[in-house]
Amino acid sequence: MTLRRRIRLAKMARTRKVSKRQQKSFYFVLTFLLLFICILFIEVVFVEESNPMEFSFFDRLGWKKDPNKEIVLPPRVARELARVITDAVQEDLNIVVNLYYDAVMDEVGALGNKHADHWQPVRGTKDKFRVYSAYYDDRKVQLIRVIAAARTRNADKVMCKFWFSSSYSSITVSAFNKLIQENWNLKYSAYFVLCPLSKALPMLPEKVSIISSENAEITNWLVVHNNKQNFTPPHGIAVCVKPVHYDYNKLLNFIEFIELNKIFGVKHFILYNSTIGRDVACAMRQYMANGIMTVLPWKLDMVSQKEIRTEGLFAALNDCLYRTMYRFRFVLMIDFDEFIVPHKSESLTAMLEVLTKNKSPKVGAYSFQNSFFYLQWPSDPMSRGLPVRLITLEKTVRKLKFHPHKQRSKCIVLPEHVVEIGNHLVWEFLPGRAMVNIPSDFGFLHHYRICEFGGNDCMKTTSGVDRRIYCWKDQLVQAVQTQLRDWGLFVIFLLFRQPKRPANFSDKLYLSLEHSLPYVLPTV
Repeated sequence: MTLRRRIRLAKMARTRKVSKRQQKSFYFVLTFLLLFICILFIEVVFVEESNPMEFSFFDRLGWKKDPNKEIVLPPRVARELARVITDAVQEDLNIVVNLYYDAVMDEVGALGNKHADHWQPVRGTKDKFRVYSAYYDDRKVQLIRVIAAARTRNADKVMCKFWFSSSYSSITVSAFNKLIQENWNLKYSAYFVLCPLSKALPMLPEKVSIISSENAEITNWLVVHNNKQNFTPPHGIAVCVKPVHYDYNKLLNFIEFIELNKIFGVKHFILYNSTIGRDVACAMRQYMANGIMTVLPWKLDMVSQKEIRTEGLFAALNDCLYRTMYRFRFVLMIDFDEFIVPHKSESLTAMLEVLTKNKSPKVGAYSFQNSFFYLQWPSDPMSRGLPVRLITLEKTVRKLKFHPHKQRSKCIVLPEHVVEIGNHLVWEFLPGRAMVNIPSDFGFLHHYRICEFGGNDCMKTTSGVDRRIYCWKDQLVQAVQTQLRDWGLFVIFLLFRQPKRPANFSDKLYLSLEHSLPYVLPTV
């Protein structure tokens, strides 16, 4: 029996178990809910509650109600309701959430596309040699550019085997390994494997395989992406984020990152899933369904920080560079705790319009200086009354001294003019293209993090208050609240749940319990 079949049978067994538990627990839960609805009715209609700390159910859902008609849930009723529901359905909910989480991870990992690019091995090499994706590139010479990871020094020489869509036979050519310059001197590094294309070829290959020798076993098949042919002239702004790892699960920070960049004018986000938590997985699924996010699997068989730098981030950044080429006019290379913030324009779109008018047409990328907003510094008093705690509105004290360009800086690139991107700078442009350093008064990188080297020494540095983000405060708070409320409304399904729950229920339920009603129901 194959592993896939065993996993499928296990999931079916777990699903049957959930179904049985639902049928058994439904009437039990319904009885108690009816009891507490009666208690709630008595409390609301007959009991005058004077406790100033009383909790409003509809306020937590973000609904605007007439104060004279507001339904208020007294604290003791909320606590007792939470206890009864928790005792009745805690284990059932855990099973449902885990089942859903498995499905979400599969969907997020592959973007709902079984043909999504993913890491594949090259057999017959002395050391690990992995390949991820392939792109047609004709800007200098015609070639297929493969994103790969291999030994930093003396990487195995490999070959490219081209596959065609018609009846033409496959063709094998020698490849060239080009080391991507940022490697931190670790055992493995990101590479470009360059497969030259002869003018004698009958057509462009549909797929390519990287092999160790002409007669070696084929262990990888990479679809050749031809963005120049498949997409209209580039337009709009995209964001590339390095591999998401360490089970990243900071849901509110994640939503804040997406929504603020959307306000700035970003149209699409490309992420690489190494390991993520289930809260963020649910949010990713929602954004993917809305068509504004692409999430690709990123399971690289190399030990992060020991064998290769940060999950092979330089391979991801360069993959994103070529993946967005000819699709988007501008691409931001930033992390979840970073925002390129315009200080003279109302959006990135408006700022870039000004830059493209005022600068030379030979520009290939824009560099923005870094300024730290250390999390150890006190929160802004103006943020205390906000309905959601957002890091960009809470942390407004920043280090006044900027890092020089190429140190901690981040870039907005014009992808078709860049050959190789790094974390903080562009390593190689097309001939005639160059970097433009943007003055800090025009815009710079807001970087929210703890002190770089541990401790609190960073708090001794010269600092000042910068409330630039408050220009978008109302839009940002409303956008984040809308995302949380849209998911939180599904808690109603819990209060009146049926034996057969909707297929998309459990993710909504979990986010509701976790974020929308934290004082009514404990987290799963």
